[in-house]
Amino acid sequence: MEKRVVILGCTGSIGTTAIQAIRDKKMAISVVGLSAHSNEEALVSLARELCCPSICLTGSKPSKHSGLSVFNSLSDMLSTLEADIVLNGIAGFAGLEASVLSLQQGFDLALANKESIVCGGSYLFDFAKAHNSKIIAVDSEHSALAELVQGQSPEHIESLILTGSGGPFRNLPADQFAHITVEQALAHPTWKMGKKISVDSATLANKALEVIEASYLFGLPAEKIEVVIHPQSIVHSMIRTCDGAVYAQMGMPDMTLPIVNALVDNGKNLVRPLDFTKLSLTFEKPDYQRFPLLALAFSILKRKGSAALAFNAADEVAVYTFLDGRCTYPQMIRAIEKTLEKSWDRAPSSFAETLALDREARELTRSYL
Repeated sequence: MEKRVVILGCTGSIGTTAIQAIRDKKMAISVVGLSAHSNEEALVSLARELCCPSICLTGSKPSKHSGLSVFNSLSDMLSTLEADIVLNGIAGFAGLEASVLSLQQGFDLALANKESIVCGGSYLFDFAKAHNSKIIAVDSEHSALAELVQGQSPEHIESLILTGSGGPFRNLPADQFAHITVEQALAHPTWKMGKKISVDSATLANKALEVIEASYLFGLPAEKIEVVIHPQSIVHSMIRTCDGAVYAQMGMPDMTLPIVNALVDNGKNLVRPLDFTKLSLTFEKPDYQRFPLLALAFSILKRKGSAALAFNAADEVAVYTFLDGRCTYPQMIRAIEKTLEKSWDRAPSSFAETLALDREARELTRSYL
C-alpha cells in the first residue's frame, strides 16, 4: 500500500534528496502535496513529474496551473489533504509553523527542521500526543540515535554521542577568525548544504542546535550528551551504555538513509555500502573556546525558559547579517553570545508566545550588530 506523503520545502536540499530517492528507488510513496517558498517553476515541474495534485507557494502569490490545486497558504493546503506523513524540509524558524500545522491535522511528522524542536520545546511533543501523531527526526545524527537506542532500556544508556565534522575552520587558528570570508564559511568539507546551515556548521552552531534537539527527543539532560569531532562524517552518532560499550551507526555522508527511513519502513539499498579497506577514521575533542556557540548549547539545557529559542533567533539574525557582508565572523559570534546574556526565563507554552519571544530576541540581536 502506498504511503501518502507531503513534502514541504521540496526545492531545498532535504526535499530534493527525498524526491530523488522516491524517483530512483521506485518507492511505494504517493506524493500528495508539495511546497516551495519562491521557486514556482521548479515546484510545478516536480508536481507534474510526481503526479502530485496539490502545491503551495509560500513566498508570493502563485499563478494558476491547469490540473493542479494551487495554494499560497500551508494551512489551506494541509487542511484539504488526506496524507499519512509530512516531511518538513523548510529551513529555519519558519518551519515551526509548518510543524504545528502538520501535527494539527493529525499527520505524522518527519522533521528535518531542527528549529521546530529547539523553539517549540516540550509543547510540540504535547501537541503531537494530543493529535495522535508521531515526530520522527530526520537529521542524520538523530536518525542514527533513534536506531541505536532501540532495544536498549533507558536506564542502560549512559550517554548519547553526536559526531560533527568540525567544519572548514577546525584547524584554523583563532587569531585568523577575524579574516574569515563568507565564501570560506560556505565551503563545508563533507556535506553540500544551504548557506545558513553551512555557516552554522562552520561556527558549530548547528551542532549546538542538534545537542538541544537530542535532549528533547530522547529526554536526556546535558550531562548525558557528548559531542566528538569526526572529520570524515562516516560515524553519524553513537551511544555509550552503562557497561562501557559504545554502539555506532556508520555510513557515507548521505541524507538519503535518514530521510527515507523516516518516510517508510524497511527501505532497501538506499546508500552505497562502506568499503572498510578504504576508511581511516579519526576523532577529536571539540575546542569549546574557539567555538563557543557549541558550549552555549550545554549551558542552555541547564537553564529554564526560552534560552534555546533566543539562541536560534539570535543565530538566524547574525548569520544572515554575516552572509550579507554587514558584520565579521567574530561580530556574528559575539552578537549571539550577548543575546544569551539576558535571562530568558519565560518559557513559551504556545505558538503565539513563541512568535513573540522570537521577535524580542531578534530585535535584541540586531541592536548588537
